[in-house]
Amino acid sequence: MSVPAIEGKAPEKMEVALSQLQLDVENPRFGGKVDRVRSQDEVLEHIVDTFGVDDLLSSLSVNGYFEAEPLVVRKVGNELIVAEGNRRLAACLMLTGDNRARRVDDKAEKFRVEWEKHGRPRLDPVPVIVFEGEDAKRGLLSYLGVRHISASRSWDSFAKAAWVADVVEQHGLPVADIAIMIGDQHKTIERLLQGYYLIRQLIDSGDFRPNDSIRGGRGSVTDYPFSWVYTMLGYEATKRYLGLEGVATAPEPLSEDGRRKGAVLMSAMFGDRKTGRNSSVDDSRQLGRLASLLVNPETLTMVEQGKTVEEIEAATQPINDKLRLGIEQVRAALRDMTSRMDETQIEREIAAALIGPASAVSSLSASLLRKLQEAAVGANQNAP
Repeated sequence: MSVPAIEGKAPEKMEVALSQLQLDVENPRFGGKVDRVRSQDEVLEHIVDTFGVDDLLSSLSVNGYFEAEPLVVRKVGNELIVAEGNRRLAACLMLTGDNRARRVDDKAEKFRVEWEKHGRPRLDPVPVIVFEGEDAKRGLLSYLGVRHISASRSWDSFAKAAWVADVVEQHGLPVADIAIMIGDQHKTIERLLQGYYLIRQLIDSGDFRPNDSIRGGRGSVTDYPFSWVYTMLGYEATKRYLGLEGVATAPEPLSEDGRRKGAVLMSAMFGDRKTGRNSSVDDSRQLGRLASLLVNPETLTMVEQGKTVEEIEAATQPINDKLRLGIEQVRAALRDMTSRMDETQIEREIAAALIGPASAVSSLSASLLRKLQEAAVGANQNAP
């Protein structure tokens, strides 16, 4: 299959037939599934199932392809691979009945009816901007980085990280240059790459099995929330625990001991379905609290035992704080229940059933009062 001649190496806008355009099998948005989708029909099916194209099918069937939104293409040898606009290309292929869309033909049927009804608005050829050669490569990378890392129409965190890793490894650009290229002033690129390399090393070594995660993710990785990984690496306590303080970003950042600790951290964050362990955190807001527990031997042991952040903090709370806060909470609860009973009639059966538990509460309260009185007397006797 021939492709149009492209004069020079600067990006050029032109019109290209759908049959000459290739979906990108290494699209960063595929995340952890990039190794599972290799053929063009598999890529298209994955795009439809994971990201959806109904909005595009609806618009294209009525309006045709908008000239103002060209696909962004990179030329590799004799192939034109779509770097930006794979969803749009997939929708066009579905409406025009391209063989690559045969796996999802049923999902395009009603939209093809609309396309026919509206006089088959033009979908083929489509406008594209072609990047070719070393001179244009940096421009393409910069365009994709600004559009999907920094801008509002960004990829999810794992797709961003996968893209950065590919740019570093395949194109030889330093992280600092990528940050400058896309205007990253908050070290987002560096943290994304650290998280990506960390999780990839743990998966490759078998220390983390995404399928066993109890906490699900979104976007290109649904087995676990990747954003939690690079968020945790933002805490110095986490880096100290994993032995990453002062370590440069590298494809295999963890030592053998660090991998063992990384496995503990993954289980603490995501749980482990295989061992029956639940996550130590309820949501991402508790990640900072979890990080602080990793560098204290006592609390770390509790994390390794599978206890939750709430359980660990309750167990290690100073007795003075526990008493002060606990008594106030109990007093508030008892005051509320007593007040409600003055306002509302309680059923006899319920009242009878709660006499026993209430008596136990009363006994515990009396025991606590006695201990506090003894402590107060002892403190006075020991005073100078």
